[in-house]
Parts: sequence; structure tokens; C-alpha cells
Amino acid sequence: MFNLDDFHKEVLRKLDILVVDDISAVRNILAQILRNLGVEGRIDTAGDGLEAWEKMQTCKYDAVICDIRMPRMNGLELKRLLRATPRFAEMPFLMITGEVSEAMMALAVESEWDGYLLKPFPSAVLAKMLLRLLGQNDKA
Repeated sequence: MFNLDDFHKEVLRKLDILVVDDISAVRNILAQILRNLGVEGRIDTAGDGLEAWEKMQTCKYDAVICDIRMPRMNGLELKRLLRATPRFAEMPFLMITGEVSEAMMALAVESEWDGYLLKPFPSAVLAKMLLRLLGQNDKA
């Protein structure tokens, strides 16, 4: 069983997160998982990278959880755009995918993703990855 200590619960509680996936059911499930983990901050969703980019112009997020394959602007393109923009260059960016292939793993290494999760994943793994990306994994 996965238990968070009070410090890590507080870190997660305060987060504002943007969830990006072209499948609305996946966005809703991820948002619910985050709520179940204790996130009380803003959890916004976007259907692709372009919509996410537009939301990021007016809202501040602590982290982005983003699918790779999406129409209009995919996760890789969004990540490159964020890293090229000083305001977002250091934002924790968690890439998620349902695709398992050697090409995808090579892409993960080449793109220097902050974190990478294969769908489906347990909520405990998501919590640990978010804490790691936020530099708060010393006790998780």
C-alpha cells in the first residue's frame, strides 16, 4: 500500500496541473486520480498541445502531464516549445503514452523527457513521479 507522509501530501495538495490528452476519458481519469491523490489546486485539461499552449498563456501551472500522440500539436512539439520559452523552460513535464516500442524508448532518451509513464499506471507511480519531478522525492 502506498502512503504519503504529511509533507508530500501538502506538496501535492497545492499543485496546479495541466493534463493534456486527445482522449477526453483519459483526461477525466487522470484528473480524478490527481484529486484522489489529494490535489486541491487547479487541474485543467486540454485536448492537444495547441490548446495546452493557449491555456498556459493565461494560467500558471506547476506541472504538465501530457500524452505523446495528439492532433494539431503533439506532446513532443509542446515540450520543445516549452523548453524554448524561458518562462516555461524549467516546468516539470511528464510524458505519458500507451505505445511501447524501441523507437518510442529511443525518442524518450533523445528528447530528454523529465519523466515518462506508460499507460495505464497506478496512482502511486504517478504521485512518486510528480514528487520526483518537483524535486520532492527524498521521502516518497
